[in-house]
Amino acid sequence: AASPYVAPRLSELLTNHPGLKIDLVISDRFGDMIEDRLDLAIRPGEISDASLVVRNAGTSVPVVVAAPSYLERHGAPSAPAALVDHRCLVHSTGPDSDVWIFGDPGNVASIHVSGSLSANDSSAVRLAARSGCGIALLPMIEVFDDLRRGDLVRILGDYSFRGVPISIVYPSRRHLAPRTRLVLEFMLEGIRLVRSTLAATGDTSI
Repeated sequence: AASPYVAPRLSELLTNHPGLKIDLVISDRFGDMIEDRLDLAIRPGEISDASLVVRNAGTSVPVVVAAPSYLERHGAPSAPAALVDHRCLVHSTGPDSDVWIFGDPGNVASIHVSGSLSANDSSAVRLAARSGCGIALLPMIEVFDDLRRGDLVRILGDYSFRGVPISIVYPSRRHLAPRTRLVLEFMLEGIRLVRSTLAATGDTSI
Protein backbone atom coordinates (compact mmCIF):
# COMPACT_ATOMS: atom_id res chain seq x y z
CA ALA A 1 0.00 0.00 0.00
CA ALA A 2 2.94 2.29 0.53
CA SER A 3 4.27 1.97 -3.03
CA PRO A 4 2.72 5.25 -4.32
CA TYR A 5 4.61 7.03 -1.56
CA VAL A 6 7.88 5.08 -1.78
CA ALA A 7 8.34 4.81 -5.55
CA PRO A 8 8.40 8.56 -6.42
CA ARG A 9 10.98 9.19 -3.69
CA LEU A 10 13.45 6.58 -4.87
CA SER A 11 14.83 8.99 -7.47
CA GLU A 12 16.32 11.09 -4.65
CA LEU A 13 17.99 8.03 -3.14
CA LEU A 14 19.32 6.82 -6.48
CA THR A 15 20.60 10.28 -7.42
CA ASN A 16 22.50 10.58 -4.14
CA HIS A 17 23.87 7.04 -4.47
CA PRO A 18 24.45 6.41 -8.19
CA GLY A 19 25.95 2.96 -7.59
CA LEU A 20 22.83 1.72 -5.84
CA LYS A 21 20.41 -0.64 -7.63
CA ILE A 22 16.90 -1.32 -6.34
CA ASP A 23 14.54 -4.10 -7.39
CA LEU A 24 11.10 -2.97 -6.22
CA VAL A 25 8.54 -5.78 -5.92
CA ILE A 26 4.88 -4.84 -5.44
CA SER A 27 2.76 -7.66 -4.05
CA ASP A 28 0.02 -8.28 -1.51
CA ARG A 29 1.35 -11.81 -0.97
CA PHE A 30 3.51 -12.34 2.10
CA GLY A 31 5.77 -15.31 1.41
CA ASP A 32 9.19 -16.39 2.60
CA MET A 33 11.53 -13.42 2.16
CA ILE A 34 14.65 -15.50 1.66
CA GLU A 35 12.93 -17.78 -0.83
CA ASP A 36 11.59 -14.71 -2.63
CA ARG A 37 15.06 -13.09 -2.47
CA LEU A 38 13.79 -9.98 -0.69
CA ASP A 39 16.06 -7.86 1.51
CA LEU A 40 13.34 -5.61 2.93
CA ALA A 41 9.55 -5.58 3.00
CA ILE A 42 6.86 -3.19 4.20
CA ARG A 43 4.13 -5.16 5.95
CA PRO A 44 0.90 -4.13 7.68
CA GLY A 45 -0.46 -5.72 10.82
CA GLU A 46 1.15 -7.54 13.70
CA ILE A 47 4.26 -9.53 12.74
CA SER A 48 4.46 -12.90 14.46
CA ASP A 49 7.19 -14.46 12.31
CA ALA A 50 10.16 -14.95 14.64
CA SER A 51 12.51 -15.27 11.66
CA LEU A 52 12.08 -11.56 10.85
CA VAL A 53 13.61 -8.46 12.36
CA VAL A 54 10.87 -5.87 12.74
CA ARG A 55 11.31 -2.09 12.60
CA ASN A 56 8.20 -0.16 13.55
CA ALA A 57 7.29 2.46 10.94
CA GLY A 58 4.09 3.80 12.47
CA THR A 59 0.40 3.11 12.09
CA SER A 60 -1.58 2.97 8.88
CA VAL A 61 -4.96 4.64 9.24
CA PRO A 62 -7.37 4.60 6.30
CA VAL A 63 -8.99 7.82 5.11
CA VAL A 64 -11.97 8.48 2.87
CA VAL A 65 -11.06 10.39 -0.29
CA ALA A 66 -12.53 11.53 -3.58
CA ALA A 67 -11.45 13.65 -6.52
CA PRO A 68 -12.62 17.27 -6.73
CA SER A 69 -14.39 16.39 -10.00
CA TYR A 70 -16.47 13.72 -8.27
CA LEU A 71 -17.39 16.04 -5.41
CA GLU A 72 -18.39 18.77 -7.86
CA ARG A 73 -20.81 16.39 -9.58
CA HIS A 74 -22.17 14.52 -6.57
CA GLY A 75 -21.33 16.53 -3.47
CA ALA A 76 -19.65 15.18 -0.35
CA PRO A 77 -21.37 12.84 2.11
CA SER A 78 -22.04 14.58 5.41
CA ALA A 79 -21.93 11.38 7.47
CA PRO A 80 -20.88 7.76 6.95
CA ALA A 81 -24.47 6.64 6.44
CA ALA A 82 -24.69 8.92 3.38
CA LEU A 83 -22.12 6.76 1.58
CA VAL A 84 -24.92 4.38 0.56
CA ASP A 85 -26.06 7.10 -1.87
CA HIS A 86 -22.60 7.43 -3.46
CA ARG A 87 -20.48 5.46 -5.87
CA CYS A 88 -17.74 3.88 -3.80
CA LEU A 89 -14.56 2.18 -4.97
CA VAL A 90 -13.73 -0.96 -3.05
CA HIS A 91 -10.26 -2.31 -2.39
CA SER A 92 -11.05 -6.02 -2.31
CA THR A 93 -8.89 -7.73 0.30
CA GLY A 94 -11.31 -10.47 1.32
CA PRO A 95 -14.83 -10.97 2.67
CA ASP A 96 -16.61 -7.80 3.77
CA SER A 97 -14.23 -5.49 1.91
CA ASP A 98 -17.33 -3.51 0.96
CA VAL A 99 -18.15 -2.91 4.64
CA TRP A 100 -16.40 0.23 5.88
CA ILE A 101 -16.18 0.38 9.66
CA PHE A 102 -16.05 3.84 11.22
CA GLY A 103 -15.34 4.68 14.83
CA ASP A 104 -13.66 3.24 17.87
CA PRO A 105 -14.64 0.21 19.97
CA GLY A 106 -17.93 0.99 21.63
CA ASN A 107 -18.92 3.54 19.01
CA VAL A 108 -18.86 1.73 15.69
CA ALA A 109 -20.79 2.29 12.47
CA SER A 110 -20.57 -0.38 9.75
CA ILE A 111 -21.55 0.93 6.33
CA HIS A 112 -22.13 -1.40 3.39
CA VAL A 113 -20.92 0.50 0.32
CA SER A 114 -21.35 -0.22 -3.35
CA GLY A 115 -20.21 1.20 -6.64
CA SER A 116 -18.94 0.48 -10.11
CA LEU A 117 -15.46 -0.80 -9.25
CA SER A 118 -13.91 -3.35 -6.94
CA ALA A 119 -10.21 -4.18 -7.33
CA ASN A 120 -7.72 -6.30 -5.42
CA ASP A 121 -5.00 -3.73 -6.11
CA SER A 122 -5.10 -0.55 -4.03
CA SER A 123 -3.20 1.40 -6.70
CA ALA A 124 -6.02 0.70 -9.17
CA VAL A 125 -8.55 1.97 -6.63
CA ARG A 126 -6.44 5.08 -6.02
CA LEU A 127 -6.14 5.86 -9.73
CA ALA A 128 -9.87 5.36 -10.23
CA ALA A 129 -10.57 7.75 -7.35
CA ARG A 130 -8.20 10.33 -8.84
CA SER A 131 -10.06 10.12 -12.16
CA GLY A 132 -13.36 10.92 -10.43
CA CYS A 133 -14.94 7.46 -10.53
CA GLY A 134 -16.05 7.50 -6.90
CA ILE A 135 -15.15 7.58 -3.23
CA ALA A 136 -12.35 5.39 -1.90
CA LEU A 137 -11.09 4.23 1.47
CA LEU A 138 -7.30 4.03 1.35
CA PRO A 139 -4.33 4.28 3.73
CA MET A 140 -3.11 7.82 4.35
CA ILE A 141 0.46 6.87 3.36
CA GLU A 142 -0.86 5.89 -0.08
CA VAL A 143 -2.77 9.10 -0.79
CA PHE A 144 -0.54 11.56 1.10
CA ASP A 145 0.93 13.10 -2.07
CA ASP A 146 -2.46 13.17 -3.84
CA LEU A 147 -3.96 15.10 -0.95
CA ARG A 148 -1.08 17.60 -0.88
CA ARG A 149 -1.41 18.21 -4.64
CA GLY A 150 -5.19 18.48 -4.50
CA ASP A 151 -5.73 15.48 -6.80
CA LEU A 152 -7.80 13.97 -4.00
CA VAL A 153 -9.76 15.55 -1.15
CA ARG A 154 -10.24 13.99 2.26
CA ILE A 155 -13.87 13.70 3.32
CA LEU A 156 -15.56 12.53 6.52
CA GLY A 157 -12.40 13.57 8.34
CA ASP A 158 -14.25 13.91 11.65
CA TYR A 159 -14.86 10.17 11.70
CA SER A 160 -12.11 7.83 12.82
CA PHE A 161 -10.90 4.44 11.67
CA ARG A 162 -8.91 1.84 13.50
CA GLY A 163 -5.33 1.79 12.28
CA VAL A 164 -2.96 -1.12 11.82
CA PRO A 165 0.77 -1.08 12.52
CA ILE A 166 3.20 -0.71 9.62
CA SER A 167 6.56 -2.43 9.86
CA ILE A 168 9.66 -2.70 7.73
CA VAL A 169 11.03 -6.21 8.12
CA TYR A 170 14.04 -8.21 7.02
CA PRO A 171 15.22 -11.79 7.61
CA SER A 172 17.11 -12.24 10.86
CA ARG A 173 19.28 -14.93 9.29
CA ARG A 174 20.57 -12.54 6.67
CA HIS A 175 23.35 -10.03 7.31
CA LEU A 176 22.05 -6.54 6.63
CA ALA A 177 24.32 -5.22 3.90
CA PRO A 178 25.26 -1.51 4.00
CA ARG A 179 23.21 -0.81 0.85
CA THR A 180 20.17 -2.49 2.43
CA ARG A 181 20.58 -0.51 5.63
CA LEU A 182 20.79 2.64 3.52
CA VAL A 183 17.42 1.89 1.91
CA LEU A 184 15.92 0.92 5.27
CA GLU A 185 16.90 4.20 6.93
CA PHE A 186 15.75 6.16 3.87
CA MET A 187 12.30 4.56 4.07
CA LEU A 188 11.98 5.08 7.81
CA GLU A 189 13.02 8.73 7.51
CA GLY A 190 10.50 9.29 4.73
CA ILE A 191 7.68 7.92 6.85
CA ARG A 192 8.86 10.02 9.82
CA LEU A 193 8.66 13.14 7.64
CA VAL A 194 5.09 12.31 6.63
CA ARG A 195 4.16 11.74 10.27
CA SER A 196 5.66 15.07 11.34
CA THR A 197 3.95 16.90 8.48
CA LEU A 198 0.58 15.47 9.48
CA ALA A 199 1.21 16.02 13.19
CA ALA A 200 1.73 19.74 12.51
CA THR A 201 -1.93 19.87 11.43
CA GLY A 202 -3.14 17.71 14.31
CA ASP A 203 -3.52 14.64 12.08
CA THR A 204 -2.40 11.28 13.47
CA SER A 205 -3.22 9.14 10.41
CA ILE A 206 0.27 7.59 10.36
